[in-house]
Amino acid sequence: MYYEFYCPVKIISGDNAVFNLPNELERLRGKKPLILTDEGVEKAGIIEHFVKSAFEDANMKLPAVFDKIPVESSITAVEKAQSFFKTNDCDSIIAVGGGSVIDSAKVLNMLIAENKISPIDIVGVDILKNKGKPFIVLPTTSGTGSEATSVAVIYDENSGSKLAFSSHYLMPDCAVLDPELVLSMPAKLTASSGIDALSHAIEAYIGIQKNPLSRALAFNAVNIILNNLQNAVKDGKNKQIRFELMNASVMAGMAFSNSMVGIVHSMAHAAGSVLHIPHGIAVSYFLIPGLEENLEASKSDLSELLKAVPYLIETRGSKIEKARQFIYFIKKFIEETGRLAHIPASLNDYGFSDEHIDKIVDLAIKDGSSIFSKVALHRERALRMLKKTMKQGL
Repeated sequence: MYYEFYCPVKIISGDNAVFNLPNELERLRGKKPLILTDEGVEKAGIIEHFVKSAFEDANMKLPAVFDKIPVESSITAVEKAQSFFKTNDCDSIIAVGGGSVIDSAKVLNMLIAENKISPIDIVGVDILKNKGKPFIVLPTTSGTGSEATSVAVIYDENSGSKLAFSSHYLMPDCAVLDPELVLSMPAKLTASSGIDALSHAIEAYIGIQKNPLSRALAFNAVNIILNNLQNAVKDGKNKQIRFELMNASVMAGMAFSNSMVGIVHSMAHAAGSVLHIPHGIAVSYFLIPGLEENLEASKSDLSELLKAVPYLIETRGSKIEKARQFIYFIKKFIEETGRLAHIPASLNDYGFSDEHIDKIVDLAIKDGSSIFSKVALHRERALRMLKKTMKQGL
């Protein structure tokens, strides 16, 4: 076996971790940071009560704030952020938010480093040549793992598809995980982001680029999420549970940044683009269909993951039987989590109709995630997966 594992991100995790922010910025020699965030984070008081307070306590000048990143970030949003960065003569970036904000910050940083005008100019894999500005991330959700990954995804309004970026230069210098920042996450976002992290971990564990380090991180992330996610949906103010899920999210991110994801994310990216479904919810629809398509090819890996299921003291049966048991448990887990959080039951609830089929299938097949899967994503497989996400068949 040969493998490579890379994650240079410094992780600071725990109570009051946010107050390390000024010290980390100083360590990275940043003096005029831009805080990139969204209006929801701003309205929740996270910037005012935590980030700005940290700078005030350190007697440092308050950063400039750009809070116009939408729920589904886009080329336009990143280009506006770049203009704001230059106008305010910033020299570093602090991303405070969920996956959309963090991915936007990654693309913004690379635009600045490569001296480009539009994200279109840098889309692709390993085409970047320069390291960006000092870059710190404060996640306000527990799911994307983007704080420790080498990938980013943003929406292209012109093509109606999602653009993928991948490079080691996209990785932040530091990720600050403070459970106080996720206590205000609503139940639906808690559930959907947690299932996204679960999918990251499972796909990293079974993909063709899996390795001992990514598998160790992914296995433990699965176990932590299964142990804590539903309790977080029920009791969002429990800091210990939130702390556990933040760590699971970054572990899953580190795993899939090195092993990548697969056909589950290909289908979720496509359906999310066409129907404008929040990413974590889209993933929740395709995780079980994707695992069922991988059953035979990945029965050994899936059977091992059965050991990560809480409360199972002993597992019996052949590898294929254990793999089926694991998929069945995950199916019931997603259904119950969705019920607790009132997540819509299927694609139909997002206006899906027959006219969307070809667009979703075509985008999914073109999505780069599928190349890391043991099973190919051809049209027939994509149609089977799509059929299983709907209340009524194709």
